[in-house]
Amino acid sequence: MIKRNIIFYCLIIISHLGLTQTIEVNSVEKIHLKMYPVEGLEWNGESTQNTNWNKITETPDGKIWFCGGDHWGTDAITGNFTKEDRYERPWGFGNTVVASYDPATDETSMVLELNRASAIYSNAETPGHGKIHSNIVADSKGYLYFAGYMGLSYTHEYTRAYYPKSYAGGAIVRYDPTTDDVDYFGVPVPNGGVVALYLDEARNIINGITVDRAKFFRVNLNTMELNRYESVARMSRVQDRVREMIMDNDGFCYFANDVGGLTKFDPDSEVFSDLDIDLPGQLKDFRASVVSSKNVIYAITTDGFVWSLDLKNNNFKEWGHILGMPEQGHYTPNIALDEDWGRLYFMAGNHGGKVLESALEIVTILDLKSGKFHWMGQAEGVEGCFGALVGDDHSVYFSSYGQLYQNNKLVVDKNGEPVTRPYLVKYDPPENLD
Repeated sequence: MIKRNIIFYCLIIISHLGLTQTIEVNSVEKIHLKMYPVEGLEWNGESTQNTNWNKITETPDGKIWFCGGDHWGTDAITGNFTKEDRYERPWGFGNTVVASYDPATDETSMVLELNRASAIYSNAETPGHGKIHSNIVADSKGYLYFAGYMGLSYTHEYTRAYYPKSYAGGAIVRYDPTTDDVDYFGVPVPNGGVVALYLDEARNIINGITVDRAKFFRVNLNTMELNRYESVARMSRVQDRVREMIMDNDGFCYFANDVGGLTKFDPDSEVFSDLDIDLPGQLKDFRASVVSSKNVIYAITTDGFVWSLDLKNNNFKEWGHILGMPEQGHYTPNIALDEDWGRLYFMAGNHGGKVLESALEIVTILDLKSGKFHWMGQAEGVEGCFGALVGDDHSVYFSSYGQLYQNNKLVVDKNGEPVTRPYLVKYDPPENLD
């Protein structure tokens, strides 16, 4: 009896230690990850690119697709530029380039400019696609889908109305890498920047949501029929705006709702229903998500709590806080899943929300077998990361921006100042975490 009690209490202690696992910030080493900057969009001999807020994708040929934008808008511009030449810039205020990285050759290629592909007219008062804020999506044939978002034009975004002389809206574009063919599907919600984009390939429908009024929309690519729905995704909390939605492997969509749970959308009946789930954390939402081949949703909240939902049996699980600090918000808008190795990857701590300043850009691994977080290092130079995926060879890719390092050396401009650029970074994780 005494022996059984000892075992029982030991199990309690082990379980408690797992739940209270906390990062030791001072012991995390700084690491340099290889950076692949996005080319293009040069003006007056300099790259104008200074933003990267999108999810990334891998096509069947193994190429990784990412992008970079200049973030220019009617409110402000980024980099060493002024508004004096506002009528001379060939792409106006705001543009984005889409690029690919080929692991076989270790080279990147720029493929198109989003303004040109979508025929948007941008000038000093009408912003273009200053960035992609949603997903770059690939289908089984290797076609790519993406949509636009305005740059620094936020005085218009907060009006929550149709803005005069402002952003036309996020255009949806399809690109065929094998032929360079571009198909333009128009602007689903006028004046609304797109913050989430998912392809339901079985139904050939694009699902998405806009930032300003949280308009959920669906475009049938066979008939070009457009359906727009009422505002969803927790619109009562104006300060948070809307940043994400989820689509599972069967085409069902999910949104964070006002009661701290999930609202589910049935793509066939078009019925919304609330799930009896209590999301973790103070904000009770999700900022980044990934769906496994077994239809398990893995997600992280805006304040850093990781959770999962197995859609086969509605089993909901909390995995803990990204730093092991439940009272400390830590904005982490990226997540990647390696199903073979049973891991989630994050670049923990990013520009944009509440964070622990001393623990920014921590490459983090959550071992799904043990439930243990591993903090592998602090990525030198990175200031923000908003997309991540795991390649076929277990390499992890983060779509990032920040100070540019090449050959482990900081790149500076003609004035000796650090160069800030969007780039793809590659991390090769160890197979054995212990």
